[in-house]
Amino acid sequence: MLKSHFNLTQRDKEGEEVEDEYESKSEHSKENELPKSERRLNRSEVSVRLSHLGKTADGDGYTYLKAKCTGMHLTDISAIVSFKHLQFVDVSNNLLTTEALQVVTKLPFLVLIHADKNRLDSASLKKAKYLQVIIMNYNNITSVNDVYQPELSTLEVGYNKVENIAFKNRMPTLKCLDFRYNLISNISDLNFPNLDSLYLAGNKIKSLIGLEKLINLRILHVRNNPIASLNGFDSGLTKLEYINLRNCKVGTLKQIKKLQCLKALEILVIKGCPYMGGNGEEGTEVTEEDDGQLRIEVLAVLPRLKRLNKDVVTPEERTEAKTLMTHLLEEDENDEEETDEKAEEEEYKNDI
Repeated sequence: MLKSHFNLTQRDKEGEEVEDEYESKSEHSKENELPKSERRLNRSEVSVRLSHLGKTADGDGYTYLKAKCTGMHLTDISAIVSFKHLQFVDVSNNLLTTEALQVVTKLPFLVLIHADKNRLDSASLKKAKYLQVIIMNYNNITSVNDVYQPELSTLEVGYNKVENIAFKNRMPTLKCLDFRYNLISNISDLNFPNLDSLYLAGNKIKSLIGLEKLINLRILHVRNNPIASLNGFDSGLTKLEYINLRNCKVGTLKQIKKLQCLKALEILVIKGCPYMGGNGEEGTEVTEEDDGQLRIEVLAVLPRLKRLNKDVVTPEERTEAKTLMTHLLEEDENDEEETDEKAEEEEYKNDI
């Protein structure tokens, strides 16, 4: 899926829950299928797969800007360079190696390369002046350390074997990182101050400490991770409006309260978490509606939410939550008074 502003097909609104956007892993069974022989792309095949009529980069005329050469068992796509005005290239579901894919960087105006389900072992391409979007889901990529493009805004490498999100060279233009279903366990070293969207579903992450450095983050998608503690959020995340924690291990209201510092938070997904009656495991969620009382409890501590799980917050829920919030505040005040009284008693005894 493409989450950048270069999306050429109609997608759901970005703020809506994005939970079923990937196909099942079984559909990637052809990934390692060895080619019986070399399969070269020819120019005539490219010609009939062009689309997206638009202005040339120099503005002197019109031409087709997109080529979609998918599912053709290709091992060589050198013919693509004959179409010098191409900006968007999709060669998904072929048999291309990283070396064979390098040819696309010869396209002088390339903006987007989509190469899902190939035989790529690296996401590193030769430098391309205008390349902004790299999509390489379902490959054999183990590292992104060598990835560098001066204008890169979106890197999508879901369903690979990446263990660390680390780049040898800084890319301050990065806006969207998608590392779903990799082998990532630690995000404490993330340092992408301009990042807008972070997708990390299906990894091995237990702690969210490190998020505080992503000061422009707006969307956080970490479903299906063993996350029980919600440390890592602070008031500096002023733009964070969407968090997906579905099927994580969050088990108490105390943890959910840690999101109170997020003033922009509007959408929270915690369905499948132990607190909502789930067991925090993917594929075991029940389809029943949320427990109404649990929704009220969450809304009492996070009154700014506009949507909780799949349902929009109703006026009736807000009223109930406001009443509960008042009771909770009174209980907190009483607890504080009791604590102060005990402290005074201890102090008095010590003085005696």
